[in-house]
Amino acid sequence: MNPNSNESRCTSCHAGYGWKDDSFDFSRLENIDCLVCHDTTGKYTKTPTGAGMPDPDIDLAQIARNVGPTSRETCGSCHFSGGGGDHVKHANMGSELNDPCRTCDIHMGGYDFTCTECHRTTNHKIPGKSSSVAATEGTTQCIDCHTKEPHYGNDLLDHHLNEHCDHIACNTCHSPLYARSHPTKIWWDWSEAGDTDRPVQKGPHGQPLYHWKKGVFGWTQNAKPSYAWSNGYTQRTLAGDTVDLEGKIVDPDASQKEKKQGDYVHLASPVGDKTDPDSKITPFKVMRGVQPADPETSLLLLPHLFPYGQEDTTAYWKNLDWQKAFEEGMQASGLPYSGDYVWVRTDMYWRMEHEVLPKEGALKCTQCHSALQGEKTCDRCHRPARAADFTDLMQGGERMQSAEDSGWDPKHLEKKSDFLNFKDLGYEGDPIIHGGRFKRLPLSFE
Repeated sequence: MNPNSNESRCTSCHAGYGWKDDSFDFSRLENIDCLVCHDTTGKYTKTPTGAGMPDPDIDLAQIARNVGPTSRETCGSCHFSGGGGDHVKHANMGSELNDPCRTCDIHMGGYDFTCTECHRTTNHKIPGKSSSVAATEGTTQCIDCHTKEPHYGNDLLDHHLNEHCDHIACNTCHSPLYARSHPTKIWWDWSEAGDTDRPVQKGPHGQPLYHWKKGVFGWTQNAKPSYAWSNGYTQRTLAGDTVDLEGKIVDPDASQKEKKQGDYVHLASPVGDKTDPDSKITPFKVMRGVQPADPETSLLLLPHLFPYGQEDTTAYWKNLDWQKAFEEGMQASGLPYSGDYVWVRTDMYWRMEHEVLPKEGALKCTQCHSALQGEKTCDRCHRPARAADFTDLMQGGERMQSAEDSGWDPKHLEKKSDFLNFKDLGYEGDPIIHGGRFKRLPLSFE
């Protein structure tokens, strides 16, 4: 919820190697931890609460004599465990990518790519955009390698698929399920934190459902993404931004089901619209939760969580006092606090970029276009005897069987023809019947 006043914990991964106070200079090269990216021994570890400083028990000299190129393991040491554990933040990026199979990710498992095959670095500037963090050193996209017409055959199906690329992000079809290898967190209710006597039960995925420091959790695995129009930009709520609290306040004593019902404060959401030519239908994990806000200032509250030291009487994880934690956290952030607080629903969209499936595992036409159900050939629009194997296109459910054979559990999505909710995306219904966003399609009705 808040890096300010909690820097010694957050800087284990985030920039701030050796952070001590506000005088830390992020522009100085000597403040970059070279070994976290360039250790080749696998022995470099940090003290989790030491502002990113190395574990004092490791042999730094031996590690320094064995520096080399980055690897999946060095990149993953931060990116796979963001948020405090494997797959907590990222929906489709976790420790399984250290040694993935082909059906986990075609690039890393099928072709043995390292992270830098796509995130090609120049002068230590690493391209790639995160949905949550505003800083960026460039972008990396599928079309950088695959071009805008990535389906290389010369038949009718490739023609249609390439036309879809103008309106649909590649991972919409090529990553139809997320968190396939491990469950990922999708719900985080801070309002119930603080009960040290509450038993730590585990859910159906084997993950904890409660922790006294952080509250109630919800997890999912083999889940269908949420789809939204995106033109590549993200609307973010930053520290100090006022938010509209109407309809978002929850009763902390309500049931978890009741807390999830209602409007949400959007912390990070895609920018885009059906009428925007640059927007594409894009898959997301949506992380939802409950966190504190000030009803008088309409600011989200930034609590002080991790103690400065033994004498700290304000850190929540030491003293379990939200009032003191809010006063200290907001003061450290240079923001006002009225002394009153409520709990509000929030959400954050995380774009799907990994767990890319080969063509055999991608969505089929009928899994989204119910209008094609029951068709036997392409002759409704085209002359017969075309090259496309229409029977193969119709077998959407069997694609999920293929996923099941790979060790996943997608039964809840088999035999479906409504993978995309076209009405939620602004259409009247299936575009094949009701028309595309910029032109009327051959099967459209008046």
